[in-house]
Amino acid sequence: MIRMSVAGVHLDSSSGSAVLVLANPEGRALPILIGLAEATSIARELEGVELPRPLTHDLLRDSLEALGARILRVEVTALRENTYYAIVVLADASGQETQLDSRPSDAVALAVRVDAPIFVHEQVLRETQSNPQEILASAEKEEWKKILEAMDPEDFGKYKM
Repeated sequence: MIRMSVAGVHLDSSSGSAVLVLANPEGRALPILIGLAEATSIARELEGVELPRPLTHDLLRDSLEALGARILRVEVTALRENTYYAIVVLADASGQETQLDSRPSDAVALAVRVDAPIFVHEQVLRETQSNPQEILASAEKEEWKKILEAMDPEDFGKYKM
């Protein structure tokens, strides 16, 4: 397994999709297309934006903590038929480990909230060789920042924040 961190969450203006980029200091990177809601959740946490009401990932983190569990790490484990798979590894109050199946975007959204390490299995990286400089050069970080700064809790409709 290779330890990675979030290099960025970017909006691909040509497709309207969000891209989560995981990278490590050695120059390996993994771009993953994710949903806009998950991208917003990750970006808000990375930017330190606080909301008056918890988002889904905040609620899950708080629930785990209330039950005495903690997130040990998240792992991107596989790529099958153009879909990435991940697990969230938890430890309960007694130290017993449990693995939960997860989408990578949700796993990363949780990891950034509790400062848990993010790992990618070597096979996944071999299947998706990418250069992080190329990915980051084409990403539009400033566009995401503007979107997040302009968002108002009212943008979420009937769901109060």
